[in-house]
Amino acid sequence: MSVLNLLVCLMVTATQAAYFSQQPQDQVVVSGQSVTLPCVIVGYRGMVQWTKDGLALGGERDLPGWTRYSLMGDPLSGEHSLLIDSAELADDAVYECQATQAALRSHRARLTVLVPPLDPVVEGGPVVRLKAHSPHNLTCRASGAKPAAEITWYRDGEVMDTAIYSKTLMEDRKRELAVSMLPIIPEDKDSGRTYTCRVLNPAAPAGRQTSVTINVQHPPSVTLSVQPQTVLEGAKVLFVCSASANPEITGYRWAKGGVPISEANGDSLEVTVDHSYFTDPVSCEVSNSVGSTNVSTLVEVQFGPRLMSEPKPMTVDQGMDAAFTCAWTGNPPLTLAWTKQGSNVVLSNGSILQLKAVTQEDAGVYICKAIVPRIGVAEREVTLTVNGAPIITAEATQHAVKHSKGKLECLVGSSPPPDKIVWTFGEVSLSSGSSGRFSVQTVASDHGVLSSLVLSETLAQDFQLRFNCTAWNRFGSGTTLITLNEQEALPMLIIVGAAVGGGCVLLICVITLVSLCCRHTGKGEINGKKCTRLSKSDIRVQIVHSDHNATRGNDDEEDVKEPMAPNSSESPGTSRTEHSDLLEEEDDERSDIKDPTNGYYNVRAHEDRTVRSSGFSEYVPNARPVYTPSQLPSPSPLYGQQGTQPRVYDFNHRYATTTGARSTYEQQQAAQQQAAQPASIYPTDPAYSGSAYLPATYGRAFTSYVKPASYEKVDAFDQSDQASKVSSSSRFSYASSQVSSQQSDYGRPSQRMQTHV
Repeated sequence: MSVLNLLVCLMVTATQAAYFSQQPQDQVVVSGQSVTLPCVIVGYRGMVQWTKDGLALGGERDLPGWTRYSLMGDPLSGEHSLLIDSAELADDAVYECQATQAALRSHRARLTVLVPPLDPVVEGGPVVRLKAHSPHNLTCRASGAKPAAEITWYRDGEVMDTAIYSKTLMEDRKRELAVSMLPIIPEDKDSGRTYTCRVLNPAAPAGRQTSVTINVQHPPSVTLSVQPQTVLEGAKVLFVCSASANPEITGYRWAKGGVPISEANGDSLEVTVDHSYFTDPVSCEVSNSVGSTNVSTLVEVQFGPRLMSEPKPMTVDQGMDAAFTCAWTGNPPLTLAWTKQGSNVVLSNGSILQLKAVTQEDAGVYICKAIVPRIGVAEREVTLTVNGAPIITAEATQHAVKHSKGKLECLVGSSPPPDKIVWTFGEVSLSSGSSGRFSVQTVASDHGVLSSLVLSETLAQDFQLRFNCTAWNRFGSGTTLITLNEQEALPMLIIVGAAVGGGCVLLICVITLVSLCCRHTGKGEINGKKCTRLSKSDIRVQIVHSDHNATRGNDDEEDVKEPMAPNSSESPGTSRTEHSDLLEEEDDERSDIKDPTNGYYNVRAHEDRTVRSSGFSEYVPNARPVYTPSQLPSPSPLYGQQGTQPRVYDFNHRYATTTGARSTYEQQQAAQQQAAQPASIYPTDPAYSGSAYLPATYGRAFTSYVKPASYEKVDAFDQSDQASKVSSSSRFSYASSQVSSQQSDYGRPSQRMQTHV
């Protein structure tokens, strides 16, 4: 009992004596460094142990199983400090020193182990390839740090304060990962710049850093130009695609309106433009390893109107609205104009033509016209059909010849076509077929339905009737009254006669023109061509005198030649020319053919002659010209002959109606003309024994002529007469001689001469 009490007393004494003179405190240590947690117990000689996060490390001094852990100090002095060598993150815990026998526990002490961050990593480094003008985040990661590392960005040594920072715990739930993102929009000038990511924490106060260089790459920068920019349709233009890129260009691709142009693969394209280039752009796409750039452009093509929307014909009922749409395109901007066919009134300048409450008068063709200034004009027609009652068109008075076939007509124009057309006259009503002398014929045409009432024979009572033409359709009816007037048959004869007369006049004009052409052609010829000859039998002139002298016998034939004598002094008598035969006499076979009409056709070739056309007057010497060889008119080409000069006969004074006798002055003038004419140029006709031009008229040529019973031909003309008959019959006619006679100034009130060729 006493022993037991002694032990208790000793324990109380020991307990009261033991206490912590030093207890462990919270500490921070950098990973890899050593740390000591102090523990000193005064007055205690028992076992001391450490706990780590509540786990006992053991009571031995060397703490087996914990190679880096050990107890430090003199146990007799109560020193039981815990030494941790090369602290690791695993050492980061709460430690406690316990005196188990004394039931003593120290303060809990937290050991914090600091871990420096690993070297920062910048994504994409060391050379970061960026796309120009495309936003990008430069990302720097600092992992394995405790606490999390702080991150700072620098661009060429300049701090960038726009970074976005974030951190997260790692899997061990002690270390942290720090991430910093620096947003940038790189430009071409940023290529080659250096960006630095610097990280630090308490374990690495000096910090660590990583630098990267950026290489700003960009797809091709493209400029598309067209030369020239403004052209007319059909001209050539050149497209030039200029591009720069990093990295280098890998290819070109051309397209028009989104459709690739396979044959184009370079940096230029030459084409012939049409109107489609005004609306369909031409594009150039340039590519490299970074991407591609597509640029397009339009060409300012000037072209005439092009129809975009065709107007459609319409059929509407009367009173309804109608609208037409017509769309055009053109460059420069065009002007639209709506008109109605047959009118210049502009109804609209827009693409839509509105017609309100149309009537049948509105029906017809409307024109949509497009005008492009200085380029061109185009138009489209569209038809408006208005359904309504029939419209009848007919002449109020129509004509027919009595007792002949007659016809009355009325044109029915309507939409829809007439269901029925009826002719009513007197008590007769006829829509089709025939009734007695009357029958109805109906013919459809583009202008409507033509209904004809045919009368097989018109009678007198038909001209007293009023004929009614009436038509019906589902919209109503239309009617018109027609009267039949009697027409004389004479107008038809007049028409036929006028046609025949006109044909004759035309034939005469053609023959006259041919004659004139032949004459002018002959004047221009010198050698090698001859005109047609007329034989004696081709000319027939009949002369009938008002004062016939039946007592004259054989002297008549001599009288015919007497007027040609230069010294004749007999005065002419009043004569009337009807029909007779006049033959050409040729005395010199070596000379050319004389004028077969005795100068009748040559009278207008001498413009200087004076002819009196009214009455009988005394001869005035000064009014009659005297012709010298140099003044003689040009020979007629009709009777010209190669190698000789033709003989010219002037009957101007032979046919003069003067009553005076041939004067001495006239004889002197004739003698002077004969003397002045060279024999080689103007040969003398022995039959006349004087000049070829007769200055005075001899009356017996008209009053004493008797048709001879027979004629004798000169042998030299036998062959030429036969040829002349053939040729002259084709070149002259009775009609042409009449025209020449009418145009001649030699007709007289007291005589008429008709020449048949």
